[in-house]
Amino acid sequence: MRLKELLPNFLIVHQETPEDPIVFKPADKREDDNKITIPELISAKVPELADGATDTLYGLLVNGHLQTAYGSFRHFDNIDKVQYKRLIIKYPHGGEGTVDFAVHDKGNKRRKVEKEYMPTNQPVFDGDLRRRYSYYSPDDPKLKSDDAKPMLIILHGLTGGSRESYVRAIVHEITTKYDFEACVFNARGCCYSAITTPLLYNGGWTNDIRYCVNDLRKRFPNRKFYMMGFSLGASIMTNYLGEESDRTKIECAISVSNPFDLYNSAYFINSTPMGSRFYSPALGHNLLRMVRNHLSVLEENPNFKTTIEQNLKKIRTVKQFDNLLTGPMFGYKNAEEYYKNASSYKRIPGIRTPFIALHAQDDPIVGGDLPINRIKSNPYTLLLETSTGGHVGWFKDRSGKRWYAEPLCRLLKVFHDEITLKGLKPDLDGVKLPNPNCERIATTFPTK
Repeated sequence: MRLKELLPNFLIVHQETPEDPIVFKPADKREDDNKITIPELISAKVPELADGATDTLYGLLVNGHLQTAYGSFRHFDNIDKVQYKRLIIKYPHGGEGTVDFAVHDKGNKRRKVEKEYMPTNQPVFDGDLRRRYSYYSPDDPKLKSDDAKPMLIILHGLTGGSRESYVRAIVHEITTKYDFEACVFNARGCCYSAITTPLLYNGGWTNDIRYCVNDLRKRFPNRKFYMMGFSLGASIMTNYLGEESDRTKIECAISVSNPFDLYNSAYFINSTPMGSRFYSPALGHNLLRMVRNHLSVLEENPNFKTTIEQNLKKIRTVKQFDNLLTGPMFGYKNAEEYYKNASSYKRIPGIRTPFIALHAQDDPIVGGDLPINRIKSNPYTLLLETSTGGHVGWFKDRSGKRWYAEPLCRLLKVFHDEITLKGLKPDLDGVKLPNPNCERIATTFPTK
């Protein structure tokens, strides 16, 4: 054993793979020489993610707590700079969200965005929304294309958005080095999005991302879609893919720091001093800030108005917020019922999209209790565990460079080149797939 292997910042990758992972091969079965599995693709093209691969993270961040906290304390505005242009999506079932598309910076000249499309009801919480974003009109011709460039759709974590450094790390990498298009789906009320109906979102709320993907498919009929979710966004993504099952419009998906079991994660985050005194109150504060930013609209619901007036000053943690607001808002009795119903591990058996989950064993928010058996029982899924990295951390150095950005983007690129473009399809002959009829998420609207 080498000395560096004893260091706490030494990272080791461990794969949890199905016994018989999906084999991708040409539709013409006579060409059996050209076939591959995702673990084989990783070993050949992305060795950083192979079983037993090693690396070292930032030496001063010696555990998951420090890796996680570093991402909270700093925004890393000087790296992974991305320029976005925003589309506002009106949901047919009420409310709206935003999608931020990465666009090429055409110079350092000040953008005259005041002449561009911008709805009058958009909130300007810090007074500079016009400086931060320019807007597409819903029928902008630039939002329609017959090109075949692959597109990555990203879902952020709790109260996050396209501006988060962990999102920008991926958007910058995949658009500048791998010729992908990328967009970030911002949940209701997040990242300067407006709340227009008295409703937020939750870890099982898949209606909005489903509508967004369908809308993007109409705009870009020839593009292959890929998806990546972080933290609560990974939960929503996993639930969505499990519900869609073999109707999927996504070629390959990557889940990062997913709280697969919301009930266990809620218990775990409050079971440690750091979790109960720092993480949970910090996340609760972010949720309360989002509510206060949209208070006038949320109080249009008389039941919600009463709850806010009586409890807003008492809420300190995420669980308290979910127990008093999120759960009842979505028809659950309390947070516990919401967590148990919306936990994304329940939808893993339904996934029919190549799916890779990345998780650090020292994640102080999610914990290490992962649905390994469910992942290993679905040939479409794969788990990559690292010995360290925290919750959406994996910092390589003080500048904010993240270990996962380059290999995950390269994985999507080689999947696109070696599987999608070559027309390889899953060989399901003799493959035992789990029953896709998972427990229904209570908040999912029935499809027409």
